[in-house]
Amino acid sequence: MRAIDKLIMSITPNDREYPPLLREIPDRPSRLYALNPIIDWSNSAPIAIAGTREPTPYGVALTRKVVTALIDEGFKPIVTGGARGIDRIALRVSADYSEDGVKVLPCISLSEDIYDSTIEKVSEHLCTGNWRSRMSGWLVERNRIVVGLSYALIVIEARVSNPEWYEYSVACCGTYHAVKKAKEYERPVFIITPPHLLKSEDIKEAYRLIVNAGAEPVGDMHELIMELRRAVKR
Repeated sequence: MRAIDKLIMSITPNDREYPPLLREIPDRPSRLYALNPIIDWSNSAPIAIAGTREPTPYGVALTRKVVTALIDEGFKPIVTGGARGIDRIALRVSADYSEDGVKVLPCISLSEDIYDSTIEKVSEHLCTGNWRSRMSGWLVERNRIVVGLSYALIVIEARVSNPEWYEYSVACCGTYHAVKKAKEYERPVFIITPPHLLKSEDIKEAYRLIVNAGAEPVGDMHELIMELRRAVKR
């Protein structure tokens, strides 16, 4: 392990700070950069949260309920890709609960600030050189880390802006990529069924795609926790 500066550490799979679940995936990062490393991975049960950048009020409220229930059950830290919407709400609720959270970024800047002491930031890339041209690829690569270092993935609410894109092999959303990767790594994936929202075509289509990709629908919070306990061996 080598210190980059006062805040960022360079971590390899041989270091104890490297998330143990991440060592299990076939395309694990050969190096991670961690900003504000605060997670004790030897005493954790990380769960990934994913969802739309444009949640409905139902999605916002459900995210709060899910994160609170997970923490109460000992499933922590909460891990997300840090995008606006469901991801950020999940981390904010975790912080409000005085619990650590993990934000997996496409790249980390050497000058990045720590604005919340309960969030550890992780990436396999540094924002150096012509990094903006590589950002779209890094965003997809980031998703494998989110699910790779977690016991399970929970999809809160997803939507597509244009369902017709899928006919041309364009995935509906970043959440879809995360679900595909989770299934590849044999990590359980759950999506909570929002009956009254399935009348919305963009949410209905995203739900269909994500379930077809392997996510297991659960009806409510109680069922989610029961299935999570059954699926997660720790």
